[in-house]
Amino acid sequence: MTFRTRMRTALPYLIAASLGFVSAFLIVAITVFPSRSGVGDVVIPSVTGLTLSEASSRLTRANLRAKEGSTRPSGAAPKGTVVEQNPLAGTIDAPGTVVTLTVSAGQRAAPVPEVAGMSRRDAERALEEAGFGVGSVTQRSSSTNRGTVIETSPAGGTSAIVPGPIELVLSSGPSAVVVPEVTGRSYGEARNALEALGFTVTGLGLDSAATTPAGTVVSQNPAGGRTVPSGSTIGLKLSAGIGAVPVPQP
Repeated sequence: MTFRTRMRTALPYLIAASLGFVSAFLIVAITVFPSRSGVGDVVIPSVTGLTLSEASSRLTRANLRAKEGSTRPSGAAPKGTVVEQNPLAGTIDAPGTVVTLTVSAGQRAAPVPEVAGMSRRDAERALEEAGFGVGSVTQRSSSTNRGTVIETSPAGGTSAIVPGPIELVLSSGPSAVVVPEVTGRSYGEARNALEALGFTVTGLGLDSAATTPAGTVVSQNPAGGRTVPSGSTIGLKLSAGIGAVPVPQP
């Protein structure tokens, strides 16, 4: 029997074996790896951004059921609109599946803290603790110490949307300031007093002939009592302490 004759005789058996293998494979695939979606399953539509009524209608048309869940504040979504759904949109599920909807309660308002008179750092901390952000920060001439908050927008005590930004206005100090008299004070005390008024302090050297204790201010320029522009520089000359002579004891 030739090879061609043998192949012609075996061909029906080979075809039958192949068909049996394919059938067995399909049975195993269907049994072990069933399709995720059954007959009649539906794709859950997206309903976020819709009102609760609109979302319920859309889900009903898709053969699903809507359930109102919790509410939560939202600065972006209008009150009464859906901000979240469970199961998520695009999920394949059985008809009649319940879709829970989280609804926006709208924007939350809260009173703005009173921060006038605080430093910028303390004011920002108080606003952030109350849930607000910090907006633009500007300066304006004022009789209060430089760098302190003189007002906010919206004003302290009024109601504002959380987490909306609160604008701060800081004092740049007065436009013209009377220089305080600081001679006779220690350098630290004099510097603190001048910088609190917005002045810049610089040294004018040491006076070795001064009889006051070392580090005491013996002169200043401009002199105390003069009116100068805010932010001016005040020079201080200090005692070197060399000229101080101890008083003899009797």
